[in-house]
Amino acid sequence: MFCRVIDNLGDIGVCWRLARQLAARPEVAQLRLWVDDLHSFSRIQSEIQSGLQSQRLQGVDIEHWHDARQDYPAPHPFVIEAFACEPPETMTRQLKADSHVWINLDYLSAEPWVQGCHGLPSPQAGGANKYFFFPGFVPQTGGLLRESDLLARRDAFLKDDTAYQAMLNRLGVSQKHVQALLQGEMQQMFLFCYPDAPVLALPEVLSSLQQKTLLLVPESVAQHLPELAKGHLLIQRIPAVNQADFDALLWRSALNIVRGEDSLVRAIWAGQPMLWQPYVQEEQAHLDKLQAWLDTGNLPEPVQALHLAWSSADQAGAAAALRRSLEPQVLRLWQQEARAYSTKLAEQADLASSLLSFYTQVARKR
Repeated sequence: MFCRVIDNLGDIGVCWRLARQLAARPEVAQLRLWVDDLHSFSRIQSEIQSGLQSQRLQGVDIEHWHDARQDYPAPHPFVIEAFACEPPETMTRQLKADSHVWINLDYLSAEPWVQGCHGLPSPQAGGANKYFFFPGFVPQTGGLLRESDLLARRDAFLKDDTAYQAMLNRLGVSQKHVQALLQGEMQQMFLFCYPDAPVLALPEVLSSLQQKTLLLVPESVAQHLPELAKGHLLIQRIPAVNQADFDALLWRSALNIVRGEDSLVRAIWAGQPMLWQPYVQEEQAHLDKLQAWLDTGNLPEPVQALHLAWSSADQAGAAAALRRSLEPQVLRLWQQEARAYSTKLAEQADLASSLLSFYTQVARKR
C-alpha cells in the first residue's frame, strides 16, 4: 500500500486504519505500507520513529518512501495505491496483469456517478490494469472502513465510566468537569473543523442552552475561537489524540462537528448527532458532495439546513439552524437517525473485506 501525506492527516489516517485491518486478516501474509512523511504519521501514531527507513508496528511493515530511494523490493501480488499517489515507476513497471492486482483506492463520495466507475479497469503502459475502487455508502461501492469489533467496543465504552474518566484525565479536563459529565450535569461536544467554518455560531447558540456544555477543541483547530466560559458553555482546548482516543471522544459526545472523510466515517460509527464539513473545492463542488451525502440518510430538515450553512461559511444561517436542530423534538429525531444510519451502514461489507473480495474475484479470472 502506498500513501502520500497531502494535508490534514486524512490520507494517512485512512491508510493506517486500513493497513492494520488488512494485516490482521488471516488471508494476508504480509502488508507493507509505504509512506512519504513519517513525521506527520507520528502525529497520529506516537510509536512511529520518523528517522527510520523501515519499522514494524501492529503487524504492518512500514517503509519510508522518498525520491532518493532506489532499492524497491519486488511488489506483492496485491498493490493498493491510495488516492492516485503514483507509486514509484521502479515498482509499477514490475506489475503484470497475470500476476498482480493493482488498485487505485479513491476518495469517499456519495455522488451517484461513483457506482458506475467502481471496479472499472484502466489499462496501464506496462500491460497491467489499474482498477478504480471507490469507498461508499451503498452496496454497489467498496463500503466504509470499519473494524469487525468496532461497534461492540463503542457500546462497551459507553457503559464504562472508568475508561471515560481516564480519557478525560489524559485530555486535561478538570476533575470538577469530569464529575459533572459523569453525573449528567454537563454534556460533551467535540469540534474538529476546517478554518473557514463559521465557528462563532457555536458560542452564540450553545451558551444559551439549558444543559451545560463542555466543547472540546483540538489545539490546532479554529484558532480564532477563544477558550471561554460563557453562560452554560465552556470551551476547552485539548492536545492531539491518537486514533483510539479520537474514536472514544466521538462515542461520548452529544454532538460531533467533524471535517473530511476519515472523521466523517468515524463519526458515523459513533451513532451520535454529527455535523460534517467536506473539504472546500472550487466552484462549490464540496456542496454537491455534501448534498449527495445528505441524500443517503433521513436527517430532519433543520439539520440538513445546518450542514449547508456550515459548509457555506454562513454564520447567521448556521446559528439559526443549530438552534432549531437542538430543540427537543428535532434533536430526538436527529439522535434516532444517527443511530439508525450507523446500524444500516454496518450491515454492508466493510472496506477491507470488499478489497480482499475484489482481489480474489480479479485473480480468479486470470
